Amino acid sequence: MPWVAARPVAAMMDIGVALSSAAKTASIHNVDNRVQQRVGAAARALGMINAEVAMGIPVSIGGKSIYFDRQAPAKH
Repeated sequence: MPWVAARPVAAMMDIGVALSSAAKTASIHNVDNRVQQRVGAAARALGMINAEVAMGIPVSIGGKSIYFDRQAPAKH
């Protein structure tokens, strides 16, 4: 009996490579982005996507990074 777990693992690795490539391409074009599993989970919960696995890549082209430019707490 063949080991059936290898195929899903390989498929997840392919998805990871594709998502990373998309995120890197966006970054090269100065588009802030992050791969987020919760975006895909929310889309599935809302019935927007009918899939077993869903990921999302929110993007931003604003002047400040929406992911890292947060004000540091004041030091005392």
